[in-house]
Amino acid sequence: MKKLQPILLLFFILFSTSLFAQRSEQSLIDEGVVLHDSGEYKQAIEKYQQVLSFNPHSLQAIYEMALSYLELKDYEKAMEYSTRVIDADEENLSMLAYCVKSEALAEMNQLDKAIDLLKEALNKHGDNYLLHFNLALNYYKKNDIGNALLHVKRSIDLNKSNSDAFLLNAYALNDAGLWVQSILSFQMFLLIEPDSQRSKNAFEEMLQIMRIKPVSEKPVERSFIQQQLHRNSSAIHPDQIPPLTVEQGLNRNYIYHAITTTLDSLRTHDKEADLFTTFTEVSKAILAVLEKENDGTKEKNAFWTFYVPFFTEILHSNYFETYCRYISVSYFPESLEWWNNNKTKAEDFFIWFEHGENETR
Repeated sequence: MKKLQPILLLFFILFSTSLFAQRSEQSLIDEGVVLHDSGEYKQAIEKYQQVLSFNPHSLQAIYEMALSYLELKDYEKAMEYSTRVIDADEENLSMLAYCVKSEALAEMNQLDKAIDLLKEALNKHGDNYLLHFNLALNYYKKNDIGNALLHVKRSIDLNKSNSDAFLLNAYALNDAGLWVQSILSFQMFLLIEPDSQRSKNAFEEMLQIMRIKPVSEKPVERSFIQQQLHRNSSAIHPDQIPPLTVEQGLNRNYIYHAITTTLDSLRTHDKEADLFTTFTEVSKAILAVLEKENDGTKEKNAFWTFYVPFFTEILHSNYFETYCRYISVSYFPESLEWWNNNKTKAEDFFIWFEHGENETR
């Protein structure tokens, strides 16, 4: 076998060393991410520090450090490391670092600075669903519901798979008195994220808005904000009437009448109706009215062009009860039991949801 020429041998050694270093760096970062996701934030930071010991310019490690410090509530460190990523101006990581730094500022009660920073990020990076979501969240914390709705709507327009945005949208709509729109946004959230603790809380608040359950003295716990900041303007006593004026082309009196008529009918004719049955029947009644009202004369907004057609299609499918079971698995133990015992129906629902009626078995 011929010997390698010295210059080729040197190149081979340098290339191999560089490749090993890259693999070692990525391996350490990957280990740190696993630790972070497991809640071991200090141990994750140790992994990232190892990377920075031999590559001080690793933006990925610096960004991950900022994220872990944010979880540790060390907001000064989170700001320090996220600023380094922002200043490096690497497009994807820079945008994420803006989100970390703005959240650190918000947690330090510097909401106006957090908002200005996110506006700067939008000017630099253009429309991005995460930037709009974080803007919406900060406006929501300021009780600026108008701007919160403006930016969360844009976030949803850009990415309809982000459950956080639909949940925040539901809260803001409810606080703005747009209780019908809030119901549909809650259901979109539950369709994407049906089985978490916050899903259970969201379902509880939705039942209250639908007048299926009375409003409790203590507001339902919400995500994103401290409980003492929870401004639950939907906290209407059962004998009070919610806002019924026409909003966004919707006569809410029709919805209110459909709800109360359905509840009265269940009390009269089906006194043993359980809470799930009540939820299913009230949902049907609401969607039936919305379908009738969506006659092509309404203003062109997401409520009439996206939400109402979307849920109307589910209503008229063969899977409406399956859908109701699915979005209520966190709230009703019997829904979870049904889901576990009806695997075929569950699979068919997913196939239909993704591909339409022609693809089901």
